[in-house]
Amino acid sequence: MAYLALIVEDVVINKWEISDQGLLIGRAKGCDVQIDDQSVSSRHARVLVEKDPYFNDNQLVFIEDLNSTNGTEHNGRTVSKAQLNDGDDIKIGFNHFRFISEDGLNLDETAVILN
Repeated sequence: MAYLALIVEDVVINKWEISDQGLLIGRAKGCDVQIDDQSVSSRHARVLVEKDPYFNDNQLVFIEDLNSTNGTEHNGRTVSKAQLNDGDDIKIGFNHFRFISEDGLNLDETAVILN
């Protein structure tokens, strides 16, 4: 499964698994990712998981802004909806997140040893 990771100075502070139901991000208590930050709307954005229309066994992941006051940034650009790829940066309020896809999960466990 893919993850949304909260990043502070290139260190993962927290991470949330992205299920088929996605994640709701905001300040409200009912959000999957609750952010205590006044620059974040109560229901700010959501991570969506959708079937790939071209490959039946594949799923696509998107970040979607929910008409928030301060917007949602994807790789430095304000977006209403954008497809996520491994390593993409998301900014919500003063919080920085990184999308970690299923393909990128084993990167830290892989080492190349040269003799």
